[in-house]
Amino acid sequence: MNRLAKAAKEFYTEAEAAAELKISVERLHNLLDRKLFNDGSSRPPSVSFQTTDLILLRFWLEQDQPKLIQMPARSMRMPTGTADIEG
Repeated sequence: MNRLAKAAKEFYTEAEAAAELKISVERLHNLLDRKLFNDGSSRPPSVSFQTTDLILLRFWLEQDQPKLIQMPARSMRMPTGTADIEG
């Protein structure tokens, strides 16, 4: 039976969770404030996380990523009037 190289921790501190998510603690706090503590309640001074919490946080982070659309290349010559179109 294969063993995992790194055993999952039972609980993660805010700093550990941010490190696992590859974000700053400040960005983690911002995410928590927008997604969890948005009903008027304040975020506790310290929050701990389980592995399943990190999965949800990662999902929310991916949802925050802007979708970039690549614009098509412009042709070098643009029509300047009807003569170019009729011509």
